[in-house]
Amino acid sequence: MRTATVAATALLSLALVGCSDVEDAAKGAASDAACSVADKAMDEAGTQAKQAVSDLGADPAAAKRELTAVRDGLKSLEGQVDGDTGGKVTDARKALDRLVTQADAARDGTPVDDQAVEDAQADLDTAIEDFGDLC
Repeated sequence: MRTATVAATALLSLALVGCSDVEDAAKGAASDAACSVADKAMDEAGTQAKQAVSDLGADPAAAKRELTAVRDGLKSLEGQVDGDTGGKVTDARKALDRLVTQADAARDGTPVDDQAVEDAQADLDTAIEDFGDLC
């Protein structure tokens, strides 16, 4: 009887380890998929932001709308990722906040601060690149 109990315990242990491995693999696959989607969203945000910035002088109202939409998209992504990757999404969103501020000022007739735009764009590019490296 004791041998049967030991054997049953050993089989149960192996089954639980196997379940744990499967669970870990499933979590890893889900994490990889989420990371892939988030990485594409970050890349798209960068592309859209560059386009909006290029329109900043010609149509600041349209640039503000586009930049605001991109920023708001990253705000929703912020709540979906955590850790270092979440920090990079936050960095990107903060850079977009600064770009929205410049677009808003330009819309109101204030000259665009080209250095502030370049700095924000550089910070956005860095955050997107760093996110890709982490993900």
